[in-house]
Amino acid sequence: MTYRFDLNEQYSKRLEDEAAKERMSIQEYIRFKLFSEKTIFCVDEVVKRVLAGDFENKEFCVPDVYSAEEWANIDRGNAGVLGKNFYIYITEHPELGIRHIPNKTIKRRTAYIYNKKEN
Repeated sequence: MTYRFDLNEQYSKRLEDEAAKERMSIQEYIRFKLFSEKTIFCVDEVVKRVLAGDFENKEFCVPDVYSAEEWANIDRGNAGVLGKNFYIYITEHPELGIRHIPNKTIKRRTAYIYNKKEN
């Protein structure tokens, strides 16, 4: 089911800013605000899984932190938004020890590496 609503420029900007602050896509943010529901496809979850998983000193991309079954449940558009938001977040938080590997991709996806010592 698709629902449509219009926002003026002020509310549109506010929605975009608040979604970005929560590190969510606009669709996820609206769902969260309406139903108090967060999915596993959010930046906080990716970070949590990287820090708790077996990713130290290994190259990975965002889908690698999910099982194949889990990753099959995210559509391509939201996957791209998640990847972009994850990149922005780890760039702003180098203390996590997760960094993007310049000029490196894995299956056309941005590659990252986690170094616990930087954490």
